[in-house]
Amino acid sequence: MKTSVSQGLEADGPASPTGCPLPARDRVLEAACEMFAEAGFHGTHFREICKRAGTNVAAICYHFQSKEGLYQAVMMEAGRGLSDRDEDCLAAGAHLPPERRLLRLTESLLQKLSAKRALIAKLLARELMDPTCGAHTYVASGLERDFVMLQAVMRGLLGAKANTEAIRLHALSVMTECVFYSLAGENPDHPFSQLAVWLPNRARLAHFLTQHSLRALEREGKEPEV
Repeated sequence: MKTSVSQGLEADGPASPTGCPLPARDRVLEAACEMFAEAGFHGTHFREICKRAGTNVAAICYHFQSKEGLYQAVMMEAGRGLSDRDEDCLAAGAHLPPERRLLRLTESLLQKLSAKRALIAKLLARELMDPTCGAHTYVASGLERDFVMLQAVMRGLLGAKANTEAIRLHALSVMTECVFYSLAGENPDHPFSQLAVWLPNRARLAHFLTQHSLRALEREGKEPEV
């Protein structure tokens, strides 16, 4: 992220992987992403972000104008983080049978929502509970390609005449399960997470979720519609 800032608004901060200090805008975005994910929009305050980012309120207002502007910028970055591997995933799975494409897409979703990007899953969950500033659309756009690809796989498995609503619900089910398990993996001490005792690694979890979806799709094709 390249930023032009006026003199006096930023000081040297944490270093980037190249050893150079991160610009104030990048530091603020990084800190705000962590804090909005932890406490939500209403539970996060400018001064706390400034303290973690090593900057001041003037710098935040210079780059983002307001708390709402900062939140929208964070959600836009989260959306970009979710979509930056879509082309690779699409190209790699183009010639695979639908069952293998479903597994590949599930693995990709779990990977995009794991480790440092688990913060994005937390932001998604918070936006579901408390939508703020219309910013949820930015993260949703980051998942749009995955949703389209999942629907294409579901249609390939159910047939061209399959019910459109059923296809969308099956695709959404895969996405929400990936979000849930990414959150559970980041909160192993939570009582709900402990019900499972332990979570398998990403490859095994993707295989389980794929098999679960395939069984549901198989029943969809055999059982009469309710």
